[in-house]
Order: sequence, then C-alpha cells, then structure tokens
Amino acid sequence: QNKQYTSRQIIHQIEEVAGSLLAIGIHPGDNVSIVSPNVPQAVIMIYALNRIGAVANMIHPLLSVKEIQNFVESTESAAVLVLDVIYDKLASISWTLPRAPKVIVAQLADALPLPLRLLYQAKKGRKVKTNPNHDVLFWREMLTFGKNKPLFQTDCVGNPDSLAVILYSGGTTGIQKGVMLTNYNMTCYAVQAFEASGMDTVGKKCLCVLPLFHGFGLALCVHTMLCAGTCIYLVPTYDFQKCNALIFRKKLNFLCGVPAFFESLSRYSDMDTKNLSFIDCLIAGGDVLSPKLQRRINKQLKAGGSKAEIREAYGQTESVTGCCINPIFHNVIGSVGLPCPDIESKVVAIGTQIEVPAGTDGELCLTGPNLMRGYYKNKEATDKVLQYHDDGKLWLHTGDIFCKDENGYLYFRQRMTRMIVCAGYNIYLSSIEDTLMECDIIKNVCAVGIRDRILGHKVGVYVILNSPMDQQDAQTQIKDFCKQNMADYALPHRILFVEEFPLTKMGKTDFLALEKAINT
Repeated sequence: QNKQYTSRQIIHQIEEVAGSLLAIGIHPGDNVSIVSPNVPQAVIMIYALNRIGAVANMIHPLLSVKEIQNFVESTESAAVLVLDVIYDKLASISWTLPRAPKVIVAQLADALPLPLRLLYQAKKGRKVKTNPNHDVLFWREMLTFGKNKPLFQTDCVGNPDSLAVILYSGGTTGIQKGVMLTNYNMTCYAVQAFEASGMDTVGKKCLCVLPLFHGFGLALCVHTMLCAGTCIYLVPTYDFQKCNALIFRKKLNFLCGVPAFFESLSRYSDMDTKNLSFIDCLIAGGDVLSPKLQRRINKQLKAGGSKAEIREAYGQTESVTGCCINPIFHNVIGSVGLPCPDIESKVVAIGTQIEVPAGTDGELCLTGPNLMRGYYKNKEATDKVLQYHDDGKLWLHTGDIFCKDENGYLYFRQRMTRMIVCAGYNIYLSSIEDTLMECDIIKNVCAVGIRDRILGHKVGVYVILNSPMDQQDAQTQIKDFCKQNMADYALPHRILFVEEFPLTKMGKTDFLALEKAINT
C-alpha cells in the first residue's frame, strides 16, 4: 500500500515496542498471541517479543472464535495482538484463564500512507467497540509506555535454545498441533535459505503474500529476506488482480508461493506477452507442483527474458519450512531437489528406522539444526515424529512417502495417510493425480479413496476442467486417458466434476472433506 519502512525505522520501532511490552507487564518467557494478516505491526511485534525473550504464538485470523480462544488459552498467552478489522471476532470471548490476556488492537489505518489513511477512514474507518470485560490497549496507546525508555543490548537477551515462535501444523489430519521453534531453528533456516537460493539478495524485492502464521511466509518471505537485505512487499489479503499488478508494476524479483498461486499467475497474468527479465527466483512449496505447470511456467519465463526457473521446495512446519529445494544449477522437474546446507535426509522402510536403497519408496526422515523442539504440550505426538536413530542423531519422521535417486534427489510420492489398498495393491493417490494432470482437458485433480466392502478401497477423482465442456465427453476422454496410462487396479471408479476444491485453513486442498463427501 506504498507505506515504506527502512531497516533503521523498523529496528527503531522494534526497540520501542519491546520497551512498551516490558512496561505493560510482558515478561521474558511469556507467550503472546498474534491474530493478524500481513501488516507491519504484526512483523514488528514478532521481533519485539523476541527482543525481550517472549514468544510469538501465531494464529490464523480466519479460524473460528472457539479455535482462536483455544489457541490463546492453551498457551496461556499474556496478551493478544489483533487487527481492528478482526477484533469483532474476539470481542465475544469470555476468557477462562486465571489471568485474562491484555488485548492490543492495532488499527489498519496506522499502516497506511497519509492519503490512503484518510480515504480509508472516510470510507471504512469506524470506532472499535471494545468488550468492557477485556483489558484493551490500542497500539498507539501502548507505544506511549515505551517512549524514551531505550533498552540496553543486554536486556532480556535470549539464548539459541530459547523458544521464539509457535506455529501450527497444516491440519490436513484434522488436528492442528503447536510447533515450537527456537531462535536457533529460525536463524539456521535463514542462513540455509539464503545459501540455497543462490541469488544476490541485497536491494532486491520479494513478494510476501504467504501469511505470517505459516512457516513458509514467516521464515522465508520475512525473516530470511530481512536478514538478507531484501525489500519485502507485504500483501495482507490475497487478491489476484492486485497481486498481479503489484508484481509487474514494482518488478518484484522473488516470487514465493503455493502451486495454486503460480497456476493463476501463469494462466491469467499475460505472462506469455510480458517482459519477465526482472524475475530472479521463483520458489513453490506448501503443496505438490505438477510437472505440467512447471514446464509451462519455465517456457513462459524463458520467452519473457528471465533466466530463472520455478523451483519446487519441500519442508514441514516441524522443520521451520522448506528445507529441500532444487539447486539453481540443476533443476529437476518432478523432484523437490536436495536438502539445504546442514540438512541430511534418508528414506526408511515405513514404520522402521531402516534405510532403504536408492530408488525404493519409503518414509522421508530429516535431521539438522532446524528441527522443532517439539509439539506444544503434546509429548506423545512429539515422540512419534522426533526419534533418535542408531547414529545418535535426532531425526524427523515426516509421514511423507519419498523416493531418493542415486544422486540424492528426492521425489515426493504422497503422504502416508493418502495411500489406499485395493485388492491387496498399494495405490498412492498423488501418483494418480500426477498422471491425470498430464491429460490436456484437466486443470486440477484430487484423488480420494472410496470404501469398498470387498476390495477395501477404490479410486475416486474430483476434476476441475480447463474449460467448460460436455461432462459425458469429458468422462469418456478421461477414462480413455486412464486406460492408456494407469494399471487396471488403479483406474478411477468415479469421476466427479467440480468448479473448485475446498481448502484447509492453511490454503491446501482439503482432501479429507472431499473423501468424506464421496463416501457419504
């Protein structure tokens, strides 16, 4: 929104807010929840909390009131930062904590340049109606407590093992868990990501449309880029037309996003006719990037004069975010590449710690300095995924099925929870999706399991077509394509056409909802 901050201004505000937090009673080790989209106050708050040794508990602002209350209270948050346009959602909460959290309300207008601020206040601005039972402070009011109270460099300094942030896993299993990440985790990741990018970052520009409550958004698009001297363009809410205009108007060099973002960019931004020479780096993560889309984007980039290629990355919140990526010197389509510096990987037989030979499918395990401390107040779940192996190292069992080739490149097959068994045959649903994505009439596809009393499961697929067409003709073409490209036992039993897929709170395809619908 053209509100600009220099590094010096950001650091000054971080110090000011840190002093204010101490003055209002936030102590080292306290958890503070942040319920906000990508706005400057949220970024400043994250670093201010870290400055005094407190912890940022990042909450998706579109969660239900009950879910937000649960995440605030389960972490015993001392305070909650919320944007004014979201406060109405919190206003109805009656806190059950022994010490009710302070509610700090940041106003969107404060993050806008003067002309836009006046326009916003005239059109949408309104007085926030606060709950009298809440201990409410407005952002500008809070800052007065820290005026002229500079912190010393030694005040409240944490150590590498101190908890820095709590992020929540994507919830594709239906249960979101709080992932505890330390200062060491976040700093190591920033160094790894900087090295893995292979790019000159100082003075460049990065699009930050990925949310701060997501590891990909916070760790890569904010923390790494700030450390690397890159300018961040914060996008509070995703609007494709505005985002597209921003990319080309400001000539943004770094584009990071989920595959759905790049699909829209490739199809609807006139990339075929535009000068793309300013694009230096494209990183896709958070979901599977189809080879079909990857090849199309690379063709558009080359035609537009860019030397970049879109590179697929892989990671989990439990490892901060993407810690495997295709190197800039050898981008292998269909692979998520190699582990970043200081990360080791191995593929083990499912349910064991025994490494399998190259070319064999198994569960991916990762080890390195950015493995989470564990799940917040959930030792049982932590012990399932963090395991010491015979080499004495702590390994993260990702729950994802991979294959590693003889050169160490990793190939995602699917989540272990997305494997079905049909008449004794293991069927990997992501492999069904990869195959169908090569069909010319298909824009997107999601494969699910249909329960069968005799066979165990059959394959069902939800399809989004490239363009409107007769569904009977589409059924025929897809079935003919499947017969030519799939084993008989993996052929789809049902094909359903939809206009869009339901999404999880983290913006991923909600295959559990689709699976439930087809089995109802």
